[in-house]
Amino acid sequence: MSPPRFTPDTVALCWRDALDLWDVRVQLSPPEPHVPFRPDADHANEPLAYIDLAKRQVFVHFELLHDMGAAGSLTAVLAHEIGHHARFPHTLGWDAELRVQEQRLIPGLKQSLTNLFYDLQVNEVVGRTHAAALAEVYRGFQRVRGEGTSPLFFFYLAIYEELWGLPPGQLAPAAQEAPMEARFPGLRAEARMFAQTFYALPSPRLQFLYFCATFIRYIDSPEETTFSLPLGGDVSLPDEDDLDAAIHGSGRWDDALEEAKERGWLGGEGSSAGETPDVLSTIHRVTHHLPGSGGGKLRRALVGKHYRRLVNQHVLKLPSAPSKPEPYLRTTPEAWEYGDDPSSIDWTLTVLSQGHLAAVSPLRRELEADLPPPSELGVPSVEIYLDTSGSMPNPQVQFNNMTLAAQVLSASAIRKKATVKGVIYSDGNPSVSPWMYDEDTASDFLLGHIGGGTRYPFDLLESLSRERPDAMRVIISDSDFLSNVSGGGNMRRLVEATRRSRALVAFLLLPDEHQARQVLAPALAERRFRLVVVTWLSDFGPAAVALSRALLEN
Repeated sequence: MSPPRFTPDTVALCWRDALDLWDVRVQLSPPEPHVPFRPDADHANEPLAYIDLAKRQVFVHFELLHDMGAAGSLTAVLAHEIGHHARFPHTLGWDAELRVQEQRLIPGLKQSLTNLFYDLQVNEVVGRTHAAALAEVYRGFQRVRGEGTSPLFFFYLAIYEELWGLPPGQLAPAAQEAPMEARFPGLRAEARMFAQTFYALPSPRLQFLYFCATFIRYIDSPEETTFSLPLGGDVSLPDEDDLDAAIHGSGRWDDALEEAKERGWLGGEGSSAGETPDVLSTIHRVTHHLPGSGGGKLRRALVGKHYRRLVNQHVLKLPSAPSKPEPYLRTTPEAWEYGDDPSSIDWTLTVLSQGHLAAVSPLRRELEADLPPPSELGVPSVEIYLDTSGSMPNPQVQFNNMTLAAQVLSASAIRKKATVKGVIYSDGNPSVSPWMYDEDTASDFLLGHIGGGTRYPFDLLESLSRERPDAMRVIISDSDFLSNVSGGGNMRRLVEATRRSRALVAFLLLPDEHQARQVLAPALAERRFRLVVVTWLSDFGPAAVALSRALLEN
């Protein structure tokens, strides 16, 4: 329950005053009390105020505001939240742009600085009439948190002291003034210069570049920097589509970056700020600091989108079908037993067939691939064997031309309504996909990486050629394949698999093809075997386009 001071009439009055400050009409519901996210948590770690954009509802932690000794600052807090929504909206797309740029300017940054940036924009306007109230919030925040003030947050508070004309020590702890000035000579002067410069800059992009270039000095270790803000709880994380658009739309920042360099904010010895990293490096920087498995999943999704863009530069994008086919079908229902995978339960079928007994006697149905016959539509199936040994870079970290070639072949086949099976191999335990006819699924699979030595899986080639005769098979590798095929009975297996295939292509990176023709002479005697040699890695993409046309065009 809210403290007695925050009566409905008081809250309503503060809400009207906050709206009047911005003189705008907003589609937001009047503030409601914040419900703790975790009832057992210390409320000092809960957000003070935020907007739920899905519900367009403003929430305020009235109890925390009271404990901070800033109950009289409610109007300023509400005006701050309205400002984020009405004057300085931080859309997910815009936030993604900022996160991409800050990782380029401050590589390895663990926690995004965008909340600091947004609050600096909003608080300048709100502080014109409510500076004392905002200052009380920041003082109260430090009291309830009871933690030491980091250099980053100290400098941030010093900026507000300069902006609002407060004596040093009114917000930034007075006891830390001398030690901070000794550690960061000119800190107070830099805070004054920031307050005079930041708000005079003509564009938010230029503001953000100046912000990052200034604040980086006060970050001890980007990989470990964390902080919390009293008014920074309502910025949602952008998703993969937002980040993908930001990464590939970074050209919008070119003019701002050029001006920032001319002003002397970026670059300098030991700095990577003046560099323009490639797309995969940017993706790694944006995702590697995320906790748990989320960063890996997001990185793989962004890398997949990048490779699909490259594929589309080589392969004509056909109009999509009205609906994507379902690559899996349910099997015959069986009784679900304790210990079986709960996700295999078909609750719809269970309720329809079992009625009241559904909860105690569920039915399960496994998924199996819905494979069209090889001859459907007259298009052959395609097997792609991709060498991912240690000599090949991990395609998620460094651009891999062989992976691009595999993606081009896969996309070309699927756009011709063919099914594709992928095999990525190194020195053992190759990874084998099911038959796929969804382009995104195939693309994601081919981004896998194993590393290590190179040993082509001839036993797998032999079994798959028996399992699916008349499929086309393409081996993407380098000179290591020639060494592999020369050992044991591998040449015999290659020849037999060729005879069982519609075509078998060795797509190899070699300085010249003379040695390859000598080694592969028995296979080349077969009319269904083809040798395609590329001399340079950069030739793989265009060569894959030509190869897919030769194999798939009728």
